[in-house]
Amino acid sequence: MSTDNTNQLVELSYVSKATQNMGLSSLVHLFDVAQKWNQAHELTGVLFYENGHFAQILEGRREDVLFIWAKIQTDYRHTVLHQIELDEIDQKLFPHWALRFYGGDQIAKDVPHLAGVLDGLPDHDVELLRIMRSVAKGK
Repeated sequence: MSTDNTNQLVELSYVSKATQNMGLSSLVHLFDVAQKWNQAHELTGVLFYENGHFAQILEGRREDVLFIWAKIQTDYRHTVLHQIELDEIDQKLFPHWALRFYGGDQIAKDVPHLAGVLDGLPDHDVELLRIMRSVAKGK
């Protein structure tokens, strides 16, 4: 597979620390804007927010994923950004989720151990990826 192919499907995962406490209205606005952009550009994935940290998997065409990754890197809401993986993929893990959002309540119910993993940012990348990917199997 060619790494120059802008149409190649890729999966990007990252974690970051929020620059400020994200209230419910800020999270809803972020989700709304991201979900609409993702739908328009055929990006899919899952976003977690817990304990002042974001964790996300984005899937889509390389060109679109790298474009939004560049925007995330300059977004005032993120600091201590850490890219976990950027891999070429044959198919999407979250093909029907323009963006699935998991906040603290959902995480506590579905994957309670994620909060502890995020507290260890970025020391537990493999475990964090396993947990984020597991939501696709459970839904």
